[in-house]
Amino acid sequence: MKLSPLVAATLVAVCSTSYAFDLQQPANNNTENLVWTGHLSPDTDTVMSAMMAAHIYGGTATVPEKINPESEFVLGYCNAEAPRIESDYSKYQVGLVDFNQTTQLAPTIDQSSIVAVIDHHAIGGSPINTPQIVAMDIRGWGSAATILADNAEKLDVTLPKHLACVGLGAILSDTVIFQSATTTDYDREYAEKLAKIAGVDDIEDFGQQMLIAKSDLSHLSADTILTMDYKNFEYGGKKVGIGVAETLTAQQLIDRKAELQAAMKAYKQANELDHLFFSITDTKDKKANLLWVDDSDLKVIKTAFEPTPTTDMLTLEGVTSRKRQIGPAIQSAIESL
Repeated sequence: MKLSPLVAATLVAVCSTSYAFDLQQPANNNTENLVWTGHLSPDTDTVMSAMMAAHIYGGTATVPEKINPESEFVLGYCNAEAPRIESDYSKYQVGLVDFNQTTQLAPTIDQSSIVAVIDHHAIGGSPINTPQIVAMDIRGWGSAATILADNAEKLDVTLPKHLACVGLGAILSDTVIFQSATTTDYDREYAEKLAKIAGVDDIEDFGQQMLIAKSDLSHLSADTILTMDYKNFEYGGKKVGIGVAETLTAQQLIDRKAELQAAMKAYKQANELDHLFFSITDTKDKKANLLWVDDSDLKVIKTAFEPTPTTDMLTLEGVTSRKRQIGPAIQSAIESL
């Protein structure tokens, strides 16, 4: 059986007695030139996980692009400073959090500079391909922040109040306040532990305030909404984009459907994508409202989901997760066509 470069690197890292970066013994690492970053179109888990990783392992937290309104709210709520926006990663050693796909990698990151990956996503599509051994911690938990909270505990690293607070926010964001299909018992456990450190008495209320902060998108353009929580993938050799807007006020965006579809058409053409999809995810009623661009995308939708669409939008009851529900279904459909 032929292993992907990412899996092979992981196996070597596990078996080797020494490698450039050590996730188990941070004191062994030289972090003078190390930065941590997450994926393009940074979401709350990416932003806060970079901050947690920098505290646990050393180095500096960064983001590759401007953060979204929910992340801004969490940072304000937790009295924490935002990581700096880094436009040029070429001079740094880089630790990745919350992703492992080259399609989501900042363009100035040379893969030979990557020293570590801490993630909770599947290894598939177009994973990083490095000439060097990379330290990896990839688990099927609800957020990267949960993994980092666990690592901090095992390494006896104390998280200050503001980092425990942002870590809690990251868990609540990625699990949609524990309602997402990706939620695990580990997420609930560490959310409770982080809330205690942060002094957050009402986790549910914090989560609801976060949802409210991310729900009002009326002041944003359709172009901005499309790419605010957006990821590129490679499925079956095809370039695929999937954007998501999680909101308590889904009808506000559904009413802008034509505007969003026009933005999608322009974006798909400009970025030479084979397929592009966008989900208006209703976090109140737990359903996804899927939009697409053209007949080629519609063919994928018809193969991926039931029932067959009868209009220009498909509503999927009980679907809230791009990672666990939308993405895998689209991938399977494209690979079968």
